[in-house]
Amino acid sequence: MKTRMTKITWTTLGLLFAVLFPITTHAQAETAPDEYKADNMARIEALSAKTEFEGHFSLPNKVQCHMHKLAPGDYTVVVKTLDDGMKLVMFRREGSEVVVESRPIPPTAVPTDHGHSAVLVRHGPGPGNYTLEAVYVESLKLVLMLDESGHTQFPDKIFAGVKRVPIS
Repeated sequence: MKTRMTKITWTTLGLLFAVLFPITTHAQAETAPDEYKADNMARIEALSAKTEFEGHFSLPNKVQCHMHKLAPGDYTVVVKTLDDGMKLVMFRREGSEVVVESRPIPPTAVPTDHGHSAVLVRHGPGPGNYTLEAVYVESLKLVLMLDESGHTQFPDKIFAGVKRVPIS
């Protein structure tokens, strides 16, 4: 009986000591995850790109563009051309950046009253939604298509309109 009581006492004291005086540990405090290399990871190399256009615009509504949601507010748009000729469109706002590949459309005649660079915002898909569809760059005389999902449904093709948001 005395040995049983001694075991219970020591176990209780051990548990009490473990609860009151825990050893603090810092997981991976001494190792950095960058030191480990994996064979299945692709190398990321900096792409050389030439900036062809930069401007500012203000979105009045929340829009979507290639699965990205852009909140209303002031943005900077940058158009860059990669070495292989592909054009990237970047939207910057308050330290965040959204990069979207574009599909250039050959130059078309634009009326003189609509000749300024603009972001084209389409109403759709569905009611209350807006899609950032394209960017028109006057200096390049080029329309860069970004997202054509705003007019895929039949009612959107009939009722949805495109609004020009000027780029300064």
